[in-house]
Amino acid sequence: MDIFLLKLKELFWIVIASLSSVLMPVKETLILLFISFIFNIITGIIADVHVNKASFNLKKAFNAISQLTFYATCVVFLDYGTTLINEHQIGVIAVKWLTYIVVYFYLTNIFKNARLLYPANAAVNFIYELLSTELFDRLKNMVGYKNNSNEKNN
Repeated sequence: MDIFLLKLKELFWIVIASLSSVLMPVKETLILLFISFIFNIITGIIADVHVNKASFNLKKAFNAISQLTFYATCVVFLDYGTTLINEHQIGVIAVKWLTYIVVYFYLTNIFKNARLLYPANAAVNFIYELLSTELFDRLKNMVGYKNNSNEKNN
C-alpha cells in the first residue's frame, strides 16, 4: 500500500509540474483575468444585494466561473497551440487581444454595477457611458443626428 501511495504522490506532482509548465507563459494574463473576474463578481454581488435587494444567486456565480474558465482555457490553448506550431509571436498577440476584449467587458460590467451603487457620481456615469458607447448615442442626440431606421419607424 505504501508503494501505491508513493506512486500516486509522484503522479500528482508530475501532473502539477506539467500544468505549471503550460500555465507559466501566460501567468500574468491569467492573473489579470482572475483579478478582473473577482472585482466584477464583488461589484455585481454588492449591486444585487444593496440596489436590487436580491439574494446571492449561485446560478449566476457558477455561470461567471464557467465563463472565466472558458476565457482562461482559450488563453492557454492559444498560447500553447501557437507555440507547438512555432508561431509563438502570433499566440502572444492573440492572447493579448483576447485579454483586452475580456477585461474591457468586465470593466464595462463593473462600471454598470458601480453606476447602480453610485447613481449621483458623475465620473462613474461618464466612464460607464464611455465604455458602453452610450456616450456616442448622447452626442448624436445633442447634434440632432437621426438614424435612418429611426426615421422610417416615425
